[in-house]
Amino acid sequence: MAVIADLVAKVRTELNDQPRQFTKTFIGDGSTKSFTLGVKPVDTSTLLVTVNGTPIAQPSGYTIEASFGVVHFATAPALNASISVVGNVFRYFSDADITNFVNIAVEQHTFNRTDGFGRQMTVAILPPVEEYPLTILSTIEALWALATDAAYDINIFAPDGVTIPRSERYHQLIQLIEQRMEQYKALCSALNIGLWRIEVGQLRRVSRTTNKLIPIYVPQEIDDSRRPERVYIASDLTGRTPIVSNIPIYDIVLYQGDSWEGIFDFPFDVTSYTFKAQVRTYPSSPSLWAEFDITKTDAAAGKIKLKLTSTQTKYLPVRAFWDLQATTTADPTLVQTYMKGQVFTEREISQ
Repeated sequence: MAVIADLVAKVRTELNDQPRQFTKTFIGDGSTKSFTLGVKPVDTSTLLVTVNGTPIAQPSGYTIEASFGVVHFATAPALNASISVVGNVFRYFSDADITNFVNIAVEQHTFNRTDGFGRQMTVAILPPVEEYPLTILSTIEALWALATDAAYDINIFAPDGVTIPRSERYHQLIQLIEQRMEQYKALCSALNIGLWRIEVGQLRRVSRTTNKLIPIYVPQEIDDSRRPERVYIASDLTGRTPIVSNIPIYDIVLYQGDSWEGIFDFPFDVTSYTFKAQVRTYPSSPSLWAEFDITKTDAAAGKIKLKLTSTQTKYLPVRAFWDLQATTTADPTLVQTYMKGQVFTEREISQ
């Protein structure tokens, strides 16, 4: 499972764009409100601005143009006031810029791609082996931004015959982009992922009576007495676009007959909320397999615990679905779904 923050850090390593600390001091004149730091882009999350040793709050006390490295005070510092600005600065891009490059790369890398259960492929369910190719593609997006900036540089020809080939930086960036694209293409071709994946389909037969696909099972030897294992095939060769969902997906993997519990965090106080979570054969199925026991471990911090007992998991199917809904005492008629996913149950051996 990939995380955007980890991908951003890896892209910074590829670009050699690690943060470095800076310290700038100024003397107030009683009228100047804007001060140029001389470094950019600035990491706003690490910025500390003080006047005569007193920290200034943001944005009530000052604002920052991170891309240009300019601090604007709401009130001009007093005459002879000591102004100090401490923080981190990047070489090329801010975290927001690289996050944007990563999101673009994710959209391209997972375009019209689903997993074996028909879900849109996202960063949350991306296999770890695809993190490095995705990092390369994100780096390529960042290099294109640098190349666009370098394209405005023109060669300088001095009267004394001295030439400054400023356009050489643009040509070097284009060559680097081509090399990294070949690297990304080679990895995609070898792993059959991303923009250069080969789409292989398997013919499926449709029942004439139900108009549904005939299920496919893993082939077994004649003396293999195990229950047949269902095969779920990704059907994205038709170019269909999966249904977009804004509900986070969390799949539960458990062992038959074992207890399961998980802690879920919400970014708000859940004291007035009533939660409900169930396991069903499929969405809207009348077959209810289990209902989670939900406990608010720290309501003010938004922490709840979901639990299934060993008795509840003993008879769960190999694959089922679940979601987490909540209502609030302020409006009991308003129902909100906060999470959904599937439940995969591995069969137990000891009865």
